[in-house]
Amino acid sequence: MKTAIVVDSGSNIYNETIEKDGLFSVPLQLTYEGNSYKESIEITNEQVNTLMQDGVLIQTSLPSLGEISDLFEQIKKDGYDQIFAVPITSGLSSTLGAMKTAAQLVDIPFDYIDCFTTMHIQLLVALRAHDLFKQGKTNDEVKKNLNEMIDRSETIIIPDNLDHLSKGGRLSPLAAKLGGLLRIKPILHLNRETKGVIEALDKVRTMTRAIDEVIKRMKKAGVDEHYQITFTHVMAEKEAEQTIKKMKETFPHTKIVERDLITTVSAHVGIGAIAFQYIYLG
Repeated sequence: MKTAIVVDSGSNIYNETIEKDGLFSVPLQLTYEGNSYKESIEITNEQVNTLMQDGVLIQTSLPSLGEISDLFEQIKKDGYDQIFAVPITSGLSSTLGAMKTAAQLVDIPFDYIDCFTTMHIQLLVALRAHDLFKQGKTNDEVKKNLNEMIDRSETIIIPDNLDHLSKGGRLSPLAAKLGGLLRIKPILHLNRETKGVIEALDKVRTMTRAIDEVIKRMKKAGVDEHYQITFTHVMAEKEAEQTIKKMKETFPHTKIVERDLITTVSAHVGIGAIAFQYIYLG
């Protein structure tokens, strides 16, 4: 069976040098001042960061149904027997629902897995799915392998301040003001346990303390040479340099990569935010 793997721009695929036969993607959308732009195609990370520095409120939305349907129609014309999707988690976006609708409209078999996050974990899960289907694995065999990865993965986000979460309606202005006065750094996370919804994990008084708490959490989770850690940030170069050094000392045998935080997340957490992802690769 010929299977097409479909992801969205939340996976950061448009900013990675990855081209594989049978791997397809659709862009999420960013909206400000009444105009919508395709993430990483019509608007870059640098442009989004500049807008946020200027105080512009940026909203995010799923890919257009028409664009998803057009992609699925082309996939069907290219002779694929089914689509297997690894979209941004349904806890953050309705992209999966739109993909299901598009598959029905196009009349092509459709299956998926929820990675309960986005960013690099989403991409790594999709790449593993691609390789497994190329090996002739069945849908059930693929899902079993992917779930082993997903069950032992987590995304942790530390905003530098609470202002952006307040502007986006995810936090009250009073709570944001009090948090700023107290220099509180919220530690947020999402994984299978949170069903892909961002939840508060802890709150501490400084960014250094927050980073140390995250590293402790990864050690407790058993992160070793069988895992990959991805560190991302939004114009937080100083914290990035110090944090990468700490992680290399703590996890000397673990592959650690650094990326810019994708704009569909950075638009909600703001300048200075940092994020960690760890995922079991076996």
